[in-house]
Amino acid sequence: MDRLHRTGNDGLRIAALALAAAVGLAAAARAQAPPAGSIGEVTLFGEEEFQIQAATKTEIPISKAPGPVTVIGAKQIRESGARTIPELLRLVAGVNVRWNPMVQTIDMRSFGQNPFTSRVLLLIDGVPYNSWNKGGFPQHPGFDFFSLQNVKRIEVLRGPGSALYGENAYWGVINVVTLSGEDLEGGRLELYGGDLETRSAGVVYGRKLGAGSFLVSGKYLRSQFPTRFWFEENDAEVEGTDFYLKGEYKGFEASYYRHEDKADGFEEPVELPGLPPATFHSIESIEQTVDIFALKYARKLGGERFSFAGDVSYAQRNGSHCAACHAAPQDPRFRETDVDHGFQLIGDFRFGIHLPAHDVLLGVEARQIDAGDHVHELGAAGAHEHEEVFDYAKLAAYVQDQVSLADDRVRLILGLRYDGSNDLFDEELSPRAAVVWSATEALVVRGGWSRAFRFPSFSELYQSSWFFNLDAGAFAIPLAFFEPNPGLRPEEIETFGLGFQYRLSPSWSAKVDLFYSELTDFMVLTLGAVPEGTPAPIRVENHPDGATIRGAEAELRWAPKRGATGFVNWSYQDPDQDGGLLDSSGKPFEFVYASEHKLNLGAYFGPFAGFSGAVEVEWRDDFVAPSFWNLIVNGDPTVAELDGYTLANVRISYDLPFQTGGSRQPPRISFHGRNLLDEDYVETLVGVDSRMAGRRFYGSFELWF
Repeated sequence: MDRLHRTGNDGLRIAALALAAAVGLAAAARAQAPPAGSIGEVTLFGEEEFQIQAATKTEIPISKAPGPVTVIGAKQIRESGARTIPELLRLVAGVNVRWNPMVQTIDMRSFGQNPFTSRVLLLIDGVPYNSWNKGGFPQHPGFDFFSLQNVKRIEVLRGPGSALYGENAYWGVINVVTLSGEDLEGGRLELYGGDLETRSAGVVYGRKLGAGSFLVSGKYLRSQFPTRFWFEENDAEVEGTDFYLKGEYKGFEASYYRHEDKADGFEEPVELPGLPPATFHSIESIEQTVDIFALKYARKLGGERFSFAGDVSYAQRNGSHCAACHAAPQDPRFRETDVDHGFQLIGDFRFGIHLPAHDVLLGVEARQIDAGDHVHELGAAGAHEHEEVFDYAKLAAYVQDQVSLADDRVRLILGLRYDGSNDLFDEELSPRAAVVWSATEALVVRGGWSRAFRFPSFSELYQSSWFFNLDAGAFAIPLAFFEPNPGLRPEEIETFGLGFQYRLSPSWSAKVDLFYSELTDFMVLTLGAVPEGTPAPIRVENHPDGATIRGAEAELRWAPKRGATGFVNWSYQDPDQDGGLLDSSGKPFEFVYASEHKLNLGAYFGPFAGFSGAVEVEWRDDFVAPSFWNLIVNGDPTVAELDGYTLANVRISYDLPFQTGGSRQPPRISFHGRNLLDEDYVETLVGVDSRMAGRRFYGSFELWF
């Protein structure tokens, strides 16, 4: 705690000055004249209306998107105090981000029952990025799934996206669009450090070369996970590097991303509540390496009438087992740190037919999944008899038509995807229908219906390892273990949506989105009966009942010509169980880890006399944790209510009065304050101290060259 508060009263005074400056400069900005507006959403910082790709796999204006989309642009990424993609996503309406013990998870319009980001599709430049074993981040544990210094913009699509993307696009889609060499025409170096033993250095450089361009970047980070049992109980650190290389030439694009990290484990025993001391430990060092290759090609054929696009990606992971953290004594092989966790190979090829009133897209996707050497982890204790269940191949085909009516004031989007059967699952059909009406130059109305699905991950199907155990030195006794369930069925969601987007003035815009979702075969974690002296079985199963979620999102954005820009948004969700059915542990649907109301504010000001800054605030009300964790942790079989919280973050920067070389940006010195209200809050209930870190301070230096 001393390390978190060593800046003390000086930090509070600086934060107070920063907040006062933000308010004063925002008031001054109200007198500035606004610029000319654009049809549709007015974006932050006066940028032109975004062209987005993920909503239809074709480039369209954001105002023509068939569903609600939020774009975090390059200027907001630069001006925000956020350091990772999940931290930026916390500020998006309808998106729920929370810290599990070793990774941040992302859900949309939902509740965060699953411990991984498995119900949101992660894309990098349109290429799927989810883990083939767990469905979440490819690297786990970790702070992020892609380095922010490589990012040009982030497209956040709320609502099912299986009609184009298939599995994992259940709650929504996040597409990270990377920078190209011509976006930089030079380089940027950043040094960053502060509390939680944080220090990092990152550099990115890009150039346009004739008909092509290249970009190369690298980053080093050493820090601590912000949950208290990591940095207080164990003083554990995480050290990692990222390398990214991207080249473009005449319609071709090739990229390579490599992530390596090493986290201190719990070699020293950790005390668990209500249990004897010295009861739990992991391996000494948790390590991993992720490699992802992607090759893309796009070309127009026959003038503007036809087009072809395709991409092929290959991803692999080597490193520690998941069980290295919570089941190290179970099997000596769980202590290995360079285990082959398999690969994912995906090819997606699209042919476009562009007519005056129709824009037709025909696509086919082939996917090969190999879970790697997991027989002893996922298949222990006789979970299955055949190793071939740990890999499968799948083919899918999809069609989409964007129909333009009334001089393109009305656009109808119809889509359908067929995912063929494979060794594990039956075929799935995912339809979508949407209409976008540009009622006036200032008003856009959209409505739609879609259906999506998610296959169970390998971990959900076959996980058979301990979760917690008593360590008595010569032997270990499991307190809880994962019980395989190879009979899991894919879960489905059907969503109806209605949205309004209105430009109040050239510099102000507002939008409201309403949705209604129906869930069937939803996968939940259950805790089986626990006879005295036996371990508690944790199991994933399809809940026998259905559920509905009703919700709304509203946002107001302002972008005057200069001065202060920003947004405020609010999201609401009301989940209900359809009937009175109970799962195998006797529990109804538990809508956990997502609050009913959530409010975000982002205000960005400057530059004024070289100074600029940001104030970003996230508020959420009370929420609940799963009853089975409450039973394990507190001995109470009912759900546990977790308190809501308010997170206030601030950035103050000063641009030095000179430029280096031929750079377009001056060097920048910045001060970052995190959790300025010093909230003592919990985002995940597990059997350790999962309170998040309090007030923290950091500094950074940026140099453009």
